[in-house]
Amino acid sequence: MNLQKKLYILLEEPATNRASYLLNLFIYFLILMSIVSLMLQSVENLNAKYAQAFEMTNNIIMQFFIVEYIARLYASGAVMPYRGFMGKIRYIFSPYAIIDLLAIAPYMLMGFNIDNSFVRALRLLRVFRLFRMQKYARFLHTLREIIQDKKEEFIVLLVYTLIILVMLAFIIYGIEHEAQPDVFSNIPQTLWWAVATLTTVGYGDMYPITAEGKFITAVISLLGIGFVAIPGGILASEFTERLQEQKEKKCKLHACPKCCSDNIEVFENPKVIIGSKEKSFNKLHHCKACNFKWLE
Repeated sequence: MNLQKKLYILLEEPATNRASYLLNLFIYFLILMSIVSLMLQSVENLNAKYAQAFEMTNNIIMQFFIVEYIARLYASGAVMPYRGFMGKIRYIFSPYAIIDLLAIAPYMLMGFNIDNSFVRALRLLRVFRLFRMQKYARFLHTLREIIQDKKEEFIVLLVYTLIILVMLAFIIYGIEHEAQPDVFSNIPQTLWWAVATLTTVGYGDMYPITAEGKFITAVISLLGIGFVAIPGGILASEFTERLQEQKEKKCKLHACPKCCSDNIEVFENPKVIIGSKEKSFNKLHHCKACNFKWLE
């Protein structure tokens, strides 16, 4: 295995070994420190007192980010799509690489007064690389399957929600416009009220004052509870069903059919006396957890 491949595994495959996992954790820690530093800099009295410390922290972290970007660019050649000059171009324009480049570009172009605070926050998306580990990957795969299988239900719910929102905007605009022409000044602005009401957020910046408007708002607020709960209910029920299926499948393949424990002791070629005859079997399985035995 050459250096490029080793570096690629170290940077891009945290699930393969402990060193890679710890290195990626360290990188995420630096990203978090960078974001916390930027947040604290926005506090005026803290920035006035610790401006030099914040600047030093930023400079140190950005040096790590620059080295990391160059290392990832070099290591990308270990996989076929990113080999050669055109491969490097493809890597540079891949989503993670774009975020990495945007995060360090303002630092490298000091004097142009470019703010990269939002892009640095985007680098937290790299934490999903840790989710390539098998136990996290199974969860994400199950979630993707559920969304794929239930996409028709979600689409229908979304369409009905949009229809209700538009109808609400027209109705409340017709009722409240004369009473509050400055608040419910047009239908697009009233649509904002409809979204806040149906989702039960209720910011309070727009609210009806007529009796009809208050009645409709009360009804829609109650309906909104159901609309918010439906997607969560679909996901929860599907997750429960998929987990049960996975558990049953695991029991059938690898574990005790009685208690699903994988603490199984196996005896090869056992002989069992049935009645007055001795009969041979391939295997005798003994579950140490529940003491259940079965022959194969």
